[in-house]
Amino acid sequence: MKKKKMSPSKTVFWVLITSILLCSAVLIYELQQDGVLNNKYIALAKVIPSQQDRWLSLFLFHEMNNLFPDLAVQIIENPETGKSWKVMMKDVPEYHREEISNRLQAIFNVLFGFGFYGEKRTLNEKDVYFLFRDLMPWFTLEVYFQPLYQVAIVIDDLGYNRTNAELFLKLPQKITYAVFPHLPLSRSLGEKFSEYGKEILIHLPMEALDNEQNNNEPLILKTGDDEARVNDIIKKAIVNLPTARGLNNHKGSKATQDPKLMRRLMLVLKNSNLLFLDSVTSDQSKAFDIAQEVGLLSFRRDIFIDGNTSVEYIQQKLWDAVSIAKKRGYSIAIGHVKSETYQALESFFHSFNDPEVEFVFLSELVQPSKRKSQNTP
Repeated sequence: MKKKKMSPSKTVFWVLITSILLCSAVLIYELQQDGVLNNKYIALAKVIPSQQDRWLSLFLFHEMNNLFPDLAVQIIENPETGKSWKVMMKDVPEYHREEISNRLQAIFNVLFGFGFYGEKRTLNEKDVYFLFRDLMPWFTLEVYFQPLYQVAIVIDDLGYNRTNAELFLKLPQKITYAVFPHLPLSRSLGEKFSEYGKEILIHLPMEALDNEQNNNEPLILKTGDDEARVNDIIKKAIVNLPTARGLNNHKGSKATQDPKLMRRLMLVLKNSNLLFLDSVTSDQSKAFDIAQEVGLLSFRRDIFIDGNTSVEYIQQKLWDAVSIAKKRGYSIAIGHVKSETYQALESFFHSFNDPEVEFVFLSELVQPSKRKSQNTP
């Protein structure tokens, strides 16, 4: 006689029973430790008057403890206060998000057979899991995620050479490209990079302290430029690069030290809905501070990666950018459209494997104030 196969519902039932028995064993063990309940989750579960609720809560805490062994779970409310369970977890690494979701959904599927209904909602950069028996949640878990460490790489000087520029299109990673707005290839390169899903910036020439560096620049922002002149330059740049997400400076050691000029520029950029990246070509630059003052989305470069064109040097600078991000939360590295820079990036990305770090477009950077608020209930 052939044995009957166990139905899926019976399988789920026995899985739950097994988990409950395991929890029971844990409870007995805890009670035997000098009469003290060392596991705070089990201690809290004891206050539930209903035997079924008691075992179900033990099951939930047991599963959570398996899933988050190194993370603190804070009990906000519990049935002892006359309310339902409400639990909070903070500073959970972002790269665990999918795993947590899958695991909790699986637990909810098991409890569905006992009259519960699970639901997940994403609210203000946190995931909230509800377990309903009736109209009101019986169990709520709020998970606040620690953002990944972010690195934004910006490649400057696109526009002179199509072959060198298009070499970088082979890189699948998120990299922001700064394109000169006034060269014959500017418009076509901007369009092509945007079509490939890349983020582009206007790479605007600005006046340098060394006057010889300002020669042969048909479109350049200079000290003394009035509001009308600044408006005209930005309008022309936008016409050639309409998909640009923002602007950064090419040279500009003199221009970025001029607070009046920088204020005019930042107000125009704000009205044009463009962000600003200070390339920091001078340690006396006022650009970033003024951009912040006027409320413009703005950033400041941390490191140049290819001052030396050795591939090994560039790779080390990329690791330096990662180190900065791990200390502060994010970093911004600027390189240039050189074959050595491409080779270094290709090799670096091929070997890089750190789930705590993500490479993002400049506009995707989570700024320090937002990082703090994401982990504040």
